[in-house]
Amino acid sequence: MEILKIIFEHDMTLEHLSGHDDPRNREDDRRQTLESFLSPQKTYNRYYLTGTRLDIGQQGDFRFGLSTLSAWPLIRSLFGRILDTVASGNPTAMHRLDELLQQEDIPKGSGTAGFPVTNWHRPDGSLFPSFDQAALELKPMDILISGPTSDSAARNAIQLDGHSGIRERFEPLTALLDNGHFVILTEKAHHGSDLHLFTSHNLYEALFLGCQHILRPNLRCFTINGKRVKGERHFYFETWTLDRPPHGFQEVTADSRMR
Repeated sequence: MEILKIIFEHDMTLEHLSGHDDPRNREDDRRQTLESFLSPQKTYNRYYLTGTRLDIGQQGDFRFGLSTLSAWPLIRSLFGRILDTVASGNPTAMHRLDELLQQEDIPKGSGTAGFPVTNWHRPDGSLFPSFDQAALELKPMDILISGPTSDSAARNAIQLDGHSGIRERFEPLTALLDNGHFVILTEKAHHGSDLHLFTSHNLYEALFLGCQHILRPNLRCFTINGKRVKGERHFYFETWTLDRPPHGFQEVTADSRMR
């Protein structure tokens, strides 16, 4: 059995994204608080895609990491198509994607059935013709940015050095997001790698419907509200309470509806 988990957080403010929303990091300044309240705030969304293989070889054996799943090529292809389409900003293509995600099957093949193919690049400028191609060679701490190019200062500043995380790079990250780019960070898992997606777009509906298309007898999918993940016990819920997931953890089935 394989488990795909999509952990989402929507409408995150800059403080939330950077970790400065922690009460320990706040200044007791009423004027600043009032000014912040009255000023319009930009918001962002993030999605963490991870996977688990259960019962490999013997009872109680697990392998953790999206890239360890036998369904990874299928996931990469379908979700790449979703990301390529939304990243293109093409209203016709996005309408076509919405129509096809409502159907029982999606035609295969990149760039067919009204789907665009979107370039992706790394901070070093390496260019890929689609997300599916770009994701083939991803290693932990690799970064992908949608589009053929981006601001060089921002993309160079977002590179990680092994001593700091993405929160320490929130300024170049938000600079890229504000210019319409998707940013994907490859996170190291126990036995493979996961994907951490940042965007100004709310992709929940498309990702939820996408999950319904990749369901298989040996593949179960869950969408999880990130605010409900309280430590590793919740993150790895499938190892101890798979059939009774915690509140805020929704299994995606063929007939389930978005909450």
